[in-house]
Amino acid sequence: METTTFTVHDPGGTFRQQLLALLAEHVASVAVEEPEVPDNRWTVERAGLYYEHLPPRAREILRELTMDYDGAARPDEIRRSGRSLRGSTGAFRRILNEGARKGLWPPGLPLPVRSFTKGGKVLQINMPGWGTPEDVHPPFYAYFEADGERRRRAAARRGRKGPVASS
Repeated sequence: METTTFTVHDPGGTFRQQLLALLAEHVASVAVEEPEVPDNRWTVERAGLYYEHLPPRAREILRELTMDYDGAARPDEIRRSGRSLRGSTGAFRRILNEGARKGLWPPGLPLPVRSFTKGGKVLQINMPGWGTPEDVHPPFYAYFEADGERRRRAAARRGRKGPVASS
């Protein structure tokens, strides 16, 4: 018996369904192996779970940093009403550690938001790993994109038009 192996990286939902349907028509036995995601990589699911556990201000910062600033921003771009970012940025590490202790996500995940300080002043906030396999921006971006679509659909079901306020 001859075996042929295909590897498809990140197949979209529709493509994946169509491919499996085609293979099922022509092959008596098809095995699909899901690649295991390393413990030190963010996934869309992990990003969403982490986001849901953040306090409100940290959620705002993460969403803005991801969607409005492509993963890196100066503090004055994210600061609201002259408020300090000190307490808000500390929540990222606290929630990451708490979630790992509770078994919500693997303990090896990198901190998704880092702040760089000098003399107690925040100089820059970013999402580490840009352009590398460790880049944390893409899974969070995908989560927020999907979340926006869910919000638009929910608003349409309720008869609203236009954008829906984010949490």
